[in-house]
Amino acid sequence: MEAPSEIIVRRAADSDLDAVAHVWHESALVMDGDPHVPAVEALRSRIESELQSGWDLHVALRGERVVGLLAVKPSEALLDQIFVLPSEQGQGVGRALLEVAQRTMPAGFRLRMATANDRARGFYEAEGLKLLGEGFHPWSGVPVQFYGWNIG
Repeated sequence: MEAPSEIIVRRAADSDLDAVAHVWHESALVMDGDPHVPAVEALRSRIESELQSGWDLHVALRGERVVGLLAVKPSEALLDQIFVLPSEQGQGVGRALLEVAQRTMPAGFRLRMATANDRARGFYEAEGLKLLGEGFHPWSGVPVQFYGWNIG
């Protein structure tokens, strides 16, 4: 039996999708940068749509509980979403998820984050990602920064 403090990352199963939507919602509520957070039901619907369009979805578990999510699009070298429950942040969950992204896309990847999200910026920079540029989110118009890992 695994210790409850151990973080396990595995591919998401259909039975995880409600918990994934919950983690995404709870994390987004405390994230700096984008004041609009969709309802859990809207996020759950988006997850279904994104899975059909190429998301490779992983979950981080502590015991049986989903505490983080990672959605990547390897064909686009894109880390699309990474979220960790607020109560689990700073405890290695994000690092474990990022390591999966690095193994999945060893040739490198990019990601987009809200410019105002200082906590995420600190995490990415501490993990060796480099700032690639700035712009605006295509849907919300929120200022964003683009980061990359292992990108020339």
